[in-house]
Amino acid sequence: MAFKYNNSAIIPLKPGHSVSKGWTSVTGNKPMGVTWHWTAIESLSVTRSVLGGPSATSKGIASAHYGIGRTFAEGVDRYVSLENRSWHAGKNQVMRWDGKKSLKTESGARACIGIETCNLGYERPGVPAKADWIKAVNTDSKWLMKMQPWTDEQFEMMVAVGKEILARWQHIEVRHHHGHHDICPGYKQDVAGFSFAKLLRRIYDDDDIPDVWADLWSTQARQKILVFLGYDLGPWGADGHWGEFSQRALDDFQKQCKAVRVPHWTTFTCWDVHDALATRGTTIAAVTAG
Repeated sequence: MAFKYNNSAIIPLKPGHSVSKGWTSVTGNKPMGVTWHWTAIESLSVTRSVLGGPSATSKGIASAHYGIGRTFAEGVDRYVSLENRSWHAGKNQVMRWDGKKSLKTESGARACIGIETCNLGYERPGVPAKADWIKAVNTDSKWLMKMQPWTDEQFEMMVAVGKEILARWQHIEVRHHHGHHDICPGYKQDVAGFSFAKLLRRIYDDDDIPDVWADLWSTQARQKILVFLGYDLGPWGADGHWGEFSQRALDDFQKQCKAVRVPHWTTFTCWDVHDALATRGTTIAAVTAG
């Protein structure tokens, strides 16, 4: 791969900057997961001016460990050492790296490595979608979004960054990778529509990692799962419209799984579904097909 890491934008480990020294004793002085973000900015140079160095426009507000450009020519920025914490998540956080309820001492900034990927995010006023943009429903199962795809070169850099993290912190598990929208559902939307299975299979060199995400990017697919598991969706069933019955069924499923009960479908819900179906000898793909 013909790309380089840029260390020139490292954020000073000084008061007033969005970085803290070391990892806290709450997590055993180590990071516990990886939070993936999108920048809503397409250019790494602009991202760098916002997050990196001593004069970032988000100085004292936000940072990340890495910024990943869209091309090998842009490369990868390092903003914060893997030995230290970056302020990349925490506000309106509901869940921690493993889907359990997050305490203030376990917020994303205190417990997870933050990675920003240069991506415009979802279609919105001033940001029109193109024909190849990815369609995926939001965590509320009501809003179908269109997201800018990640480039092939960018994906390869994401794999390289993931492997670098794993080489340093080998205890981080597959299930502890998540999007910002998973730990802050309803507040954030990144990185909806991202191919986590494809990425994690490469990072962990394991083709058997199940894809618990892609087949659940639609409202109807989520409803099919709930119906299969025996939850009542009323006379409408899996009609693709998320209403009171669907919301109640999700809440009942979360309760049965002893998961954090929030009105959102997250990565952690996907894994709970995978586990529930595995006990019945089937898969997400099999139930949602057709």
